[in-house]
Order: sequence, then structure tokens, then C-alpha cells
Amino acid sequence: MLNRVFKLEPWYFIIAIVVFYILTVIVADVKLKQMPMASVNTSLIELEEIEFNDEELYFVFFHDSSSELCEKVRFNIERLIESNQEPVCFYAIDVSKNPGPFYEYNVSGVPNILVFKGNKEIKRIMGVVPYKNLANIFQRMRKIYSIDSYDESRNK
Repeated sequence: MLNRVFKLEPWYFIIAIVVFYILTVIVADVKLKQMPMASVNTSLIELEEIEFNDEELYFVFFHDSSSELCEKVRFNIERLIESNQEPVCFYAIDVSKNPGPFYEYNVSGVPNILVFKGNKEIKRIMGVVPYKNLANIFQRMRKIYSIDSYDESRNK
């Protein structure tokens, strides 16, 4: 009888990592191409600078107009705005035309969404976010930081 022992060589792991990386890139590319692009008509208001005076909840979308990834996130934001019955305070800043706020708020890259309560930044949503996740984050933020719950907690 032959007793053969299968021995794992280090190069097996290297091959496995390379194959995993290639598959990840292919799947991500396919998923990205399936996402629709934003329309020409937009509900987002372009800002020059960030200055909010009241205690409302604001979402500021940092994007580059030449980026395909940013256009896909913009499409998800547009869907979120259209599907919401309540007024939504979504704004946009094109960092290729107006880089000041990009550096002022230390935004690491685009696409990126900063959430403000008044003038105070309370959350960052970085990268490409699927619509369902964006909707869940939006609802959670509205629930946690709504003006009514903020006033009630202050009066206790």
C-alpha cells in the first residue's frame, strides 16, 4: 500500500490568492456595469460651500462629474429622493469644479456622502453604496437625528 501525504506548498496559496483576486475583479466589474447611470435631470442642488444655519439633517454628495462610479451613486441618490414622501435635503458638490470643501472636510475620495446636522458633520458614507443600503442608512439617520427626537431628548 502506498501512503501518500498531500503536502501544501506555499505557492498553492499564492495561486489561490491570484485566482480569488481575478474572480473578485470580474464579479465587481459585472455588478458595476449592471447598475444604471444617473439621468441628466437631477434633483440634487449643487453647492459652492457648506453652510447650514438650522438643525436640519443634510446629506452632501461629493462627486466628480467625470467619474462613472459617482454617476452610479448619483442614480441611487436620485431614486432615494424620488421614492421618499418626506422632504429630503440632498446636495452635491462637484470636486473637479469646486475642490475647496473637498479639502476643508478632508474627504478622502469620491464618491462620498457627508451627513450634517446643522453645520456639524455626524457621519460619512464612503464609496459606491447600493440603493437598499443607502435607503436603510437614510431612514436610520432620519430616525436617530430627527428634529423631534432631538428636541424631546433635550427637554428630558
